[in-house]
Amino acid sequence: MDELGSRPTEGQRVRAMVGGRAVHGRVESVTYTPKKGNLIAKVTLDEPGPDGRTALAVAVEDLDGID
Repeated sequence: MDELGSRPTEGQRVRAMVGGRAVHGRVESVTYTPKKGNLIAKVTLDEPGPDGRTALAVAVEDLDGID
């Protein structure tokens, strides 16, 4: 996300990279990894990604907010 430590909200539109290509979607949920406590967002994609996935888990710091 744009601001260090910011947490996306459910339903927020975001952009992520998959296979070097930008994909867009909405945050479905946000959780923490068990061991290190890093924020991870489940993103449902607007269109399938280049590898056919319709959803992905992305580290929050790797997301760009577009809303």
